[in-house]
Amino acid sequence: MDPANSKSAPTNSPKVLLVEDSPALSRLLRQEIINKVECDIVECRLLHEAISEITKGEITVAVTGLNLPDAPDGEILNVLARYGTPTILFSASFVPDLMLNYASRQLVDYIVKDDITSSARVASAVSRVISNGSTSILVVDDMMAVRSDLVAFLQRQNFAVYAAKTGAEALQILEQNREIEIVVTDHFMPDIDGFELTKRIRSRHGSDRLRIIGVSASTDRHLSASFLKAGASDFVYRPFLPEELQCRIDNNVETLRQLKRLRYVAERDPLTSLFNRRAFFERANKYMQTIEAQPHYGAISIIDIDHFKSINDAFGHDAGDEVLKSIGKILLDIAYEENLIASRLGGEEFAVLIKSKGDNEALTIVNKIVDEIRKTEFSGSLSEIKITASAGFVEINRHDELCKQLNRADHMLYRAKRLGRDRICTSLVSDDIEQTL
Repeated sequence: MDPANSKSAPTNSPKVLLVEDSPALSRLLRQEIINKVECDIVECRLLHEAISEITKGEITVAVTGLNLPDAPDGEILNVLARYGTPTILFSASFVPDLMLNYASRQLVDYIVKDDITSSARVASAVSRVISNGSTSILVVDDMMAVRSDLVAFLQRQNFAVYAAKTGAEALQILEQNREIEIVVTDHFMPDIDGFELTKRIRSRHGSDRLRIIGVSASTDRHLSASFLKAGASDFVYRPFLPEELQCRIDNNVETLRQLKRLRYVAERDPLTSLFNRRAFFERANKYMQTIEAQPHYGAISIIDIDHFKSINDAFGHDAGDEVLKSIGKILLDIAYEENLIASRLGGEEFAVLIKSKGDNEALTIVNKIVDEIRKTEFSGSLSEIKITASAGFVEINRHDELCKQLNRADHMLYRAKRLGRDRICTSLVSDDIEQTL
């Protein structure tokens, strides 16, 4: 495995170097960029000022014009290239020589000042480069020189890059690094060719979560169709323009981001950001199919806010929404800490699936949730609101359907309500013990 597995984005806030000798244009670009993405912007007017900032390091991307008062012949690009700084060129005219040497000049984009939208396009390019830091790409090619060049090109775009020299190694890296979302693979390789690799990857990963771009120097014009039919998302013949490959990768990354946004909207409750009922059932059923391999199966709990209707009646539905949001935050925080599946089933009722925990450990987690709800405080006009919750808890039985287990948890929830609320009731399936906390 090649040691290409590192993000090029800095660990702190992204830093943008803005080199522009026109104060008015610099202000406009600064405003457009900060409206688009959170980052630190350093503005320079002259080459020597830019050099001072460049030598400090940690620049995520630079935006520069071609000519400066103390560097009228494009010397700024040479300096930025020498320090390996990813650069967006914002020029008054198209320069063919720069396009032919796009990669060697460290350019990640080239925008011409041709209309009033050009500054907005610069901001979008900056945003894209910064957001690339959260995207991982796997490069697969058996030729070291080609592989290294492509890795370096992608790292300049701020991607996290992995590299493999064989198809078998690529499959292993994908298995070990589930965050990889783009695979760029050559066709001719000694063990598994790119066509077969594409088929194997696609059998495990859908195109809505992982995109594959085939690359080949073959003269066979039917190869692209074969790749696409095998499940590739795109195909490029060598020799390719680096700018063309960049655009194809950017388009696939943007497709994945749009799919993620749509998936998030489809799966999440809009008020609490918890999984909605449908997403909970999908994930819970998927987990139930894997529990035979687990030492502990885990548990399911249904949690209900006590006297929620009286809160709405006394303080209004906006106050009720604030209560639901507070419960959602508690569940999201604990779900992140404990790897739970947490959802809002509807109204004031929530469900939690606790994975791979013994019954005592799982019960402790539910008790923590109920306790955090009890301790919740509101400010301002809502300071008088005090909330508690009741919960039903059952240990998962791998022989029962999910709906039956939810019904048992619901039965325990109503038992908690009858016993006075603000408590957990549980019937442990293993030995039919009933316990009230």
